[in-house]
Amino acid sequence: DEISIEISLFVEHGREQEAADFYVAAFGAEVVEPYSVDGVLMGLAMRFGAMPVAVAGSNPRREKNPSYGGPFFPKAAGSVSAVFTLNVCDIERMMQQAVEAGALVRDAVQIDVLGRRVASVFDPFGHIWALVERKSGNVVLAA
Repeated sequence: DEISIEISLFVEHGREQEAADFYVAAFGAEVVEPYSVDGVLMGLAMRFGAMPVAVAGSNPRREKNPSYGGPFFPKAAGSVSAVFTLNVCDIERMMQQAVEAGALVRDAVQIDVLGRRVASVFDPFGHIWALVERKSGNVVLAA
């Protein structure tokens, strides 16, 4: 049996389309299908390369009852429990696209301890995105 994974990325309810538009502009993600209930956009199925990602609004009723548990959207840049890593061909181009789309630089392009060119940004919704430049001929695995 194969295992596959899909990530659900939560943003503030009502900002789902804004988030999808950002991910398309910043990272070249693709919208696969929007999900609506009674005409209200609740989320979007997207693809980041081959990875399926659902962008969804955090349920406002759960936000009012934190003891019920999340998922909640980040309330401040970086107040998250996961970092999304994108392995990219051209890190400067991807950083420029992300910043032009509204991301804030967290770490400028630099060399990490493994000798890779890396950088990171905060998206406008509080999530951290790490960018790792692929070395030609090498496969880089996300941590």
